[in-house]
Amino acid sequence: MYPNVASTIRKKQLCSKCNKAAGILNCYGCGKDFCYRHVTEHRQQLNKEMDNLATKHDEFQQAIADQEKQSNSHPLIQNINQWEQESINKIRQAAENARKELVATLATHRTTVKEDLTRLITELSKARNEDDYVETDLKEWTEKLNSLQKDLNAAQAIDFGESENENALISKIFINGVSTDVFQHTCGNIQIFDTGRLAVHGQSNHHAVVCGKRLYSSGQHRLRFKIDQCNYVGDLTCGISSKDTPLESIQRFFMNNKHNRFRNMSLTNLYQNERFNSIHLNNNWQQNDILELFIDCDQKMIYLNNERTQQEEKLPIDSKKCALPWQFFVTMFYANSRVRICEETVSTTTKGQLGCCMDDWLTTTID
Repeated sequence: MYPNVASTIRKKQLCSKCNKAAGILNCYGCGKDFCYRHVTEHRQQLNKEMDNLATKHDEFQQAIADQEKQSNSHPLIQNINQWEQESINKIRQAAENARKELVATLATHRTTVKEDLTRLITELSKARNEDDYVETDLKEWTEKLNSLQKDLNAAQAIDFGESENENALISKIFINGVSTDVFQHTCGNIQIFDTGRLAVHGQSNHHAVVCGKRLYSSGQHRLRFKIDQCNYVGDLTCGISSKDTPLESIQRFFMNNKHNRFRNMSLTNLYQNERFNSIHLNNNWQQNDILELFIDCDQKMIYLNNERTQQEEKLPIDSKKCALPWQFFVTMFYANSRVRICEETVSTTTKGQLGCCMDDWLTTTID
């Protein structure tokens, strides 16, 4: 038998480029066959692509070098520079506001002390001219003079405070002022001691009220009360009343609503021209606890906070019913209760403006 000629003839692989001539070389990279002429072209094409890649590599390396030389001209750097300048301007403005606030606080403080001193001098002059005074009068006048001296010296203790937000980029700053407010008027079985800083309830259980001396018509004001003695929860209520509100009306209300004294109360329409608001913290008070009453005349709000437990209550005030100016009051019920105005009480007429300025821009948090 003769062999099958077709089976012995090898099938020819054509060039993948021209598809005519026989492919003499198979490229390992692309897996295609090329004829003699197109093998050289294929290799030249690969060399050209290699040169392009090298050029791109050099260009990219040069771009990195150029960025390193001109790092400060990056568009984001310009944004940061702008943010820096605006921040500096706001800090400078905040500092200027703080300086003005401090000057205003000192001036207000001196004016209050001078007014009190003028009244004391008038009282002394009248008593001397009429030769109408005894040892107890001299003792009382001496205590008043010492108290005024103490109030004047307290202005030297004014400092500034900062917010305690650890994540704030720039902490807020505010002026810690001094207050000349004291207990002045009472209704019921309460006596005032220590030149107006201590209020002591009598020895029988009965509703009684004591109010402050100063009037607050604008700004924010912070008063701090120390509970020297408190027999039961619910013994103490803090609040504000309109000017000239009779303390008898406040006492009468609490006497008539003694079962409700454990709740927050908004008492704004009690009698014609006798308006007041009060707030109460229903928690476990302890002796020596500090209660902070924050009076915000601008936002028409009052807040009461226990510094130990951090419990806080707030109460909006309808100034149309409880008209400005306001004065603070404290009510007590149980015998021998004692409340003291802390000497480091803070009062400032413009606090919050500076904090607001810092809040608008500089309280960016760190992620």
